[in-house]
Amino acid sequence: MTTKPTKSTKENIKEAATKLFAKKGYSGMTIREIANEVGIKPPSIYAFFEGKDDIFLAVYKDALNGHLSIVESQLKNTQSKKVQLYSILKSAIDFQYKEDLKAKIIVRLMTSPPEIIKEDIIKRFGSMELNEYKILSEIFRQGIENGEIKESDSHALALSFQCIMDGLFWQMHRHSEEEIYARLDITFNQFWNGIEK
Repeated sequence: MTTKPTKSTKENIKEAATKLFAKKGYSGMTIREIANEVGIKPPSIYAFFEGKDDIFLAVYKDALNGHLSIVESQLKNTQSKKVQLYSILKSAIDFQYKEDLKAKIIVRLMTSPPEIIKEDIIKRFGSMELNEYKILSEIFRQGIENGEIKESDSHALALSFQCIMDGLFWQMHRHSEEEIYARLDITFNQFWNGIEK
């Protein structure tokens, strides 16, 4: 009989912080509350993180990496570019619903980042967005090269696609899950009809 590996204390700290950050925001929670949630003494947290800022950035980094890994996974996909691009959008939405707390943190950080770590947050988000853009640009370039996508500027297509991703992400906070998936299909089909060869 195999048993599930238990989460490390570091992962438990991040998970507890994610819940508290999503619920109370950056300034509304403390190291003590994180420790209580995990079931350890507050000083124990400093064996894993330098402080609240460090935990906060680690949680944010995990959320961004989870999003980026969705896009990266499609680059190795051997299916058509249409399937790859649709999968990126659908998987990103699936991820946001599954990791609801992380999605809330991303929203909080994009709309009102704490001043003390604002610069770091902007830098990390910019880096993730650039990596995402490079992958999307390559997918579009390959699609143009293999004749699936009409001759166009892969740079412009990648930027347009990122705008669609952002639009769907923000709509998720205003509409039902059923409505979002319906809008995904409508939006993607309109986009694809405009670029397919």
